[in-house]
Amino acid sequence: MSRRREPVFDGMRGPHAFTFAPGLPALSASAEESDPGLSELDRQLIRILQQDGRRSFAAIARDLDVPEKTARRRVHELVEDGVIHITTVSYPGLLGFETIAMIGITVDPGARVKDVVSSFIHLEAVDYAVITTGRYNALIEVLCRDRNELLEFVNDTLPQRPGVTSAEVLPYLDLYYQEPAWEAAQSKPGSASRAHPSTLDGVDYEIMRVLHDNGRLPFATVGEQVGLSESQVRKRVARLIEAQSMRITAIVNPRSLSFDTVVWVALKVRGDSGVAAVADRLARIPSITYVAITAGRFDIMAEAVCRTTEDVMRLVDEEVRGLGGVADTEVMLCLDLYYEAVQFPRQAKTPPREAAAAPDADDVAGVAARA
Repeated sequence: MSRRREPVFDGMRGPHAFTFAPGLPALSASAEESDPGLSELDRQLIRILQQDGRRSFAAIARDLDVPEKTARRRVHELVEDGVIHITTVSYPGLLGFETIAMIGITVDPGARVKDVVSSFIHLEAVDYAVITTGRYNALIEVLCRDRNELLEFVNDTLPQRPGVTSAEVLPYLDLYYQEPAWEAAQSKPGSASRAHPSTLDGVDYEIMRVLHDNGRLPFATVGEQVGLSESQVRKRVARLIEAQSMRITAIVNPRSLSFDTVVWVALKVRGDSGVAAVADRLARIPSITYVAITAGRFDIMAEAVCRTTEDVMRLVDEEVRGLGGVADTEVMLCLDLYYEAVQFPRQAKTPPREAAAAPDADDVAGVAARA
């Protein structure tokens, strides 16, 4: 998403939460695939893991008043069955994606919209695609390393996709807010403030890369792969989470938690109002999970995850349209959505190598012991 402002992580963020792990399957929230037969215990486990993907099984068991072995077994089953993926969520700019855009797609009337949209999700640059009602048949989000890569996608890749009649590109000027936990998005403190994630050094980058595929990987195993002791990995992960540069969370189909209605709201801001100020007020509204300031037809694109269409009506009519500075809104109901884990850029820009904190004596000893 060329982002100059860092995202807010008040809780956890939406379906295209940026998971950077290779080889993961695309997930669909289509109606026929939205119910994996979850029990109430499963849903409670998922809610806890969305808040903290590394929460210990002992703590989970205490929270839910179940045997630890039950919590451990069921979480493993949810992961193995592909219902959840425990991974890292981070600001894309920290990982080398400097240009992001939402692209509105119009599909040829003679083509099957689902076939056209699903063909996009396996493209390297695409992490999210959704079939919508309204102005566009679909929205796709693309992550690029720079503007040249976005130009290549628009100029070369898009024209080659069968069934696409037209495409409107809305480059992100600012990924303003992302919240990957559905429950957390439903209730927000009015005083929530924006976070300022720190830069990464090369070791941080490698730790995040290792944890992308399995966010619960033991820190000792992570340390073996990046050349640090377990305690130093633990400290770095804690620092990244505290700085809100990274979160470890369970990514899940929203319909699995009974959030059956996802919408995108496109806003135009009045000329006498500041776009960032409107985006800030919008991000504080319950159910809003994603806010991007864009160039092009719309000033802001926002995603909301709701339980019912009545909740959408309340959101749009009472809250979004009541925001000061909004000139116009368009609501696009999501009929089917897809999202896929995105690999690290193959030629990522080297993360800023800020001076790392001096290791403790036990860290030095641990590294020396493996040398």
